[in-house]
Amino acid sequence: MKLKFTLLLIIGFCLKVTAQTGTIYDYSWPSIAGDTINMSQYAGKKLMVVNVASFCTYTPEFAPLSQLDSIYSARYNFAIVGFPCDDFGHQKGTDSQVVATCGHYNVNFQIMASVKTKGVDTTPVYKWLERAYLNGVADRSVTWNFNKYLIDRQGNWVAWYDSPISPLDPAITDWIVADSASVNTGIEGGAADQNKFSMLSANPANTNIALHIETAISQQMDINIYTLEGRLIGNIFKGEVAVSKNIDYPVSNIPSGLYFIRATSATMDKTIKCAVQH
Repeated sequence: MKLKFTLLLIIGFCLKVTAQTGTIYDYSWPSIAGDTINMSQYAGKKLMVVNVASFCTYTPEFAPLSQLDSIYSARYNFAIVGFPCDDFGHQKGTDSQVVATCGHYNVNFQIMASVKTKGVDTTPVYKWLERAYLNGVADRSVTWNFNKYLIDRQGNWVAWYDSPISPLDPAITDWIVADSASVNTGIEGGAADQNKFSMLSANPANTNIALHIETAISQQMDINIYTLEGRLIGNIFKGEVAVSKNIDYPVSNIPSGLYFIRATSATMDKTIKCAVQH
């Protein structure tokens, strides 16, 4: 009995020693182009890791992922890394089809080489993402294509979102923005503080959307409206804004629903969410 107890203690100690937690920065993997990407290169950034596929029900999520990257990456020190995966219904496609799909959805974020997300051959970085004894937080196995893992600026595991959750879900975008005031976004502070972008009309809008812009300096501005999936609906305004400007945009021909309106310039990148209700 004493011997059995001693053996159990030894086994328990060994398990404790081997269950060392770390960060995502301990891992690397080839990109789809073949060069090795060390995850440590994302140190200081908030990160979303997502397993992608070219012929899946969720493949259209490439559009909001691309929009998320476009809106938040530079301004909020955020990055997305996509890992093609063929574990679910063989929906990944060939590497050339993955590249073509990314081109179709205007993807600019990093796409890696194919990974395994289940079984004994699970890719090391995905073992870390899925297993609490490695990430130190939670057991969250990949359930299907387009699962999303969030990693903080220190490389620590934060959260997991299932495939049906949009990359533009407020829980995700609010997390990206949180604490970003302390991050150098590359936009000069004095100019950024004076830039304002808001709706003057009711929200939901019925016949038109009235917008108000204030800028620190006279500059060229581009304002577009998108669906929540990232599809461009139309250009609201393109031209010079000197100090302030009000803009009316008719929405009678736009279907009822939720939309993003994004205003960009040399010193400004702001997005507001609006509803159209006829």
